[in-house]
Amino acid sequence: MKLGCAVWCFTAPAYQAPYEAAIHTIGKLGFEAVELIAHNQKDVDVYYTKDKIKELRQIIRGYGMELSEFALYTELTQGLASMEEEVREKAFQNFEKMVGIGYELGTDMINMVSNWVNDYHCPISYLPNYWSPFLGGAQFAELTQNMEIPEDYDGEQIWNQYMDALRRCLDICRKYGMRFNIEGHANVIVGNSDAMMRMFDRIPDEDLGINVDTAWHMIQREYVPMVIEKLGKRVFHMHLRDGDGTMNYGLPPGRGINNWEDTFRSLKKIGYDGVVSFEISHYLEPEKVIGSAKTYIGEIIEQING
Repeated sequence: MKLGCAVWCFTAPAYQAPYEAAIHTIGKLGFEAVELIAHNQKDVDVYYTKDKIKELRQIIRGYGMELSEFALYTELTQGLASMEEEVREKAFQNFEKMVGIGYELGTDMINMVSNWVNDYHCPISYLPNYWSPFLGGAQFAELTQNMEIPEDYDGEQIWNQYMDALRRCLDICRKYGMRFNIEGHANVIVGNSDAMMRMFDRIPDEDLGINVDTAWHMIQREYVPMVIEKLGKRVFHMHLRDGDGTMNYGLPPGRGINNWEDTFRSLKKIGYDGVVSFEISHYLEPEKVIGSAKTYIGEIIEQING
C-alpha cells in the first residue's frame, strides 16, 4: 500500500493549473504517489501540451513517485449523463482526449465522479454539495432543501442510458490499456455503495472499479469499513478525508469520527495494495496539516501490518 496526495490539495483557492509547484510540495513531503486532474477545458486544450506532459513526468519521476490516477472533473464529463445523443457524443470525444492525456502522463487509471441527472437544479453550482440547505455557496440559507427535478424525469431510463455511457467510457479506457474508476458523491447517479453494486451487476467488468472517497460515503451515512468490504476487489483507489458527522467533511484523517483503524483493517482484509491518497484542501497551512495527517495514517498502517 502506498501513500499518495492529490495536487489540488495545494492549489487553493481552486483546483486549476499550474500543478508543478504542488507536485514539488507533495514530493518533498515524502509521498509515494500523486494525482493529477483535468479541472476545466483550458487544462485539456492549453495546459497539457506535449512539452508540459514531459515536464510533469520528469518532476514526478524525480521524486520517485508514481501517478496513481488522472482525475476528470465533473464540469468536463457532465454531458455523459445527457439524454441527447449529440451532447453525449461530444462528451465521449472529450473523454477520449482526456484519457489520452492520462496515458501520456504515465498513469494506468482514470478517475471520474459519477454524474448527476442533467437539468437538476439547486441553489449552488456543484449539486453533490447540496446535502444541507445550510451549507455555504448559496446566496441565502433556506429552511428546507429545494431542488428542481425535470418534469420528464424517468429514473430507470436515465440509469440504463448512463450505464451504456459508462460502458463506452470503459471501452475507451481499455483502448489505452487503462482501468476506470467511478467516485460516488451525494445526489449523483452512482452515489453510494448500493448503487455501485447495482452498476457492477450491469457492467461486470474487472477493469471497472471504485475510488472510495471516505468523506463522501460518510456524508451519505455509510460506515467506511463496511463500504470497503462490500466492494472488495472493486476498490481501485482511495481518497482520505475525515468528517465530524454533522457539517464538516473536509477534516484531516484523525480529526473526525471515522474509524481509521477499522478502515485499514478492512483494506487489509480485501487484499488492497493500491494507493491511499489524501484529498484535503483549503487549509491555511496545507503542508503542516497534510504532513501531520500523513504521519498519523502511516502509523496506523504500520500498526495494522504488524
